[in-house]
Amino acid sequence: MVDFTEEETMALPAVMRALAPEMERIGWDRPLGQLTQNDMRRLIVVTVEAFRAEMAEIAAEAEIPF
Repeated sequence: MVDFTEEETMALPAVMRALAPEMERIGWDRPLGQLTQNDMRRLIVVTVEAFRAEMAEIAAEAEIPF
């Protein structure tokens, strides 16, 4: 298990919100082993893009400690 920073933990809800529409499209009850390569790629891309965007927003709002 990965130890997330506080900021990374804060970003996770945004990632989950971004993944929900993709999971609706794929089907929540579909086993991961039955996903197509394109479905898996799309889930990964959506996850990484949402995480990056949320981390950038968090960083932009952070106070600089000097």
